[in-house]
Amino acid sequence: MRFSESTNFRAGLVWRLAWRKLFAVGCIVAIAFGAFDIIATAQDTGLVGVSTMIKRGNLKEAERRLDRYLQIHPQSVKANTLLGTVYLRQGRFDLAEPVLRKAITRGPTLLEPRVTLADAYSAAGKLDLALAAYQQAVKIAPTDPHINLSLAKLYLGNGDFTKSIAAAGNIPPAQRSNEILPTLAADYLGLQQPDKAAIEIRAILDVADRQLDLVPELAELFLAHRDFQSSERLLASATKQPRTDRLQIDLALTQAGLGQLDKAQTTLEGVLEHAPDSIAALVAAGQVASQQLNWAAAEEAFSLADGRAPNRPDILFGLVSAQLYGLRAEPALQNARHLHSLAPDDLRSSYLLALALFGAKKGDEAKTYAEKVLTAHPDDREMHLILADVALNNDHDLAAARLHAELCLKSNPNDPGGHYYLGMAQKMEGDLEGAIQNLSKSVAQNAKNADAQAALGALYLQTGDIAAAARALEQAVLLTPEDAQNHYQLALAYSRLGSSEKAKAQLDLYQQIKTKQAKETGNQPGPSTSAVPPVKISSHP
Repeated sequence: MRFSESTNFRAGLVWRLAWRKLFAVGCIVAIAFGAFDIIATAQDTGLVGVSTMIKRGNLKEAERRLDRYLQIHPQSVKANTLLGTVYLRQGRFDLAEPVLRKAITRGPTLLEPRVTLADAYSAAGKLDLALAAYQQAVKIAPTDPHINLSLAKLYLGNGDFTKSIAAAGNIPPAQRSNEILPTLAADYLGLQQPDKAAIEIRAILDVADRQLDLVPELAELFLAHRDFQSSERLLASATKQPRTDRLQIDLALTQAGLGQLDKAQTTLEGVLEHAPDSIAALVAAGQVASQQLNWAAAEEAFSLADGRAPNRPDILFGLVSAQLYGLRAEPALQNARHLHSLAPDDLRSSYLLALALFGAKKGDEAKTYAEKVLTAHPDDREMHLILADVALNNDHDLAAARLHAELCLKSNPNDPGGHYYLGMAQKMEGDLEGAIQNLSKSVAQNAKNADAQAALGALYLQTGDIAAAARALEQAVLLTPEDAQNHYQLALAYSRLGSSEKAKAQLDLYQQIKTKQAKETGNQPGPSTSAVPPVKISSHP
């Protein structure tokens, strides 16, 4: 069995999918109890039994007892450490950090509060802080298996394969568990040493029937790197591995990565049939549905996952993306705001919020987030298109609109959105010939952009090319039959071409739509071309 030796492994490796086992909150905490009695003092006899409560999952009672105890002994290192552990188990990371820091301040040479704080950072996704905390802890216990395993995984996530191997090597052979094997295999692949990686992979396969998470963890490393061929070969070679839900989910994601979307869907349906509440399976189903461009199914899967595991940014990223692609403006905006409140420093949340605000026609607010994204990614197409639209429709700043359109075209001279906004800016400047040229290029690249077709048709009407106007406006009407303005313009074109019956039919449709709108809104505005319709911006979260 030979696995891919991609030179992009170093740059492309993503840590997060590989750590489902290491940083699952329930697994983390069990490690943190080994030596709590060491830090007990005479006053801590009142904490007898609290550790057992936490191990058994009786977290509310443990929290109640600790709160009461800390009112009398607020500086107790053991009590603060235990309370931090309770918060960690509950997923309340923001509360875990201050009490654990307090414990560290009171007992700077003690190991347990430092390790628990590092685990809390890891579980919260604050990986730089986790790395620093584990590095401090390892100074106290240089050979501790949990600390060094955690460091090895963090170094792997950063692409620092040599340090990852060194951390693993600090674990005494007698205390080294098989859990380190997927990390070492990925390290050696990252260092372009496939023969050494193969040794670790064979060791994983040898114990796959007894340690069920090792093959999935390595498969998830391959999936994170988008090395679907290696994941496929690994899963096919794992003949001893029971078909656990986690393995089946990884198989589905592998199949999807290889373009076998129907197989992936069938595999996930099998998992969800007996485990309908599986968060991982629902998220994977959302991802596969997104690849199938089935945005309704993707939204449903991510919504179910969000309902079972609320406030998880990774789920909300998928949900908002599906709603944006599915043109579900209102729920997309609501969830994008919630996502941004959970992850305000993650530029991806600002990116999605900008798109959602723009889709909800809140251009001024979208502008703030688009500008924020562009400070870090100055070439981002979608953000430039948002700013071009806002410059035209909200700020009436033709120079700014032209600038953002030209920046899009600098990255891609054939960008239909860039040509659209540049053409609209030229139209407003009175450069009708330049506007026609750019709008023609826009529809040549994207003939399904009804706004560009309509604008081009209106310009041809204005310049006297009536036949070309009719052709463009016919496409606009075909694409957006509910747009009254396009029917009105097409009626003018037919009238000037002498096609009175066609003109009357279009005027009738125009009046029908306006009457319907009047009943719905209570007014009936006349035709207007003052506003620049926004070009549809496809999101790439």
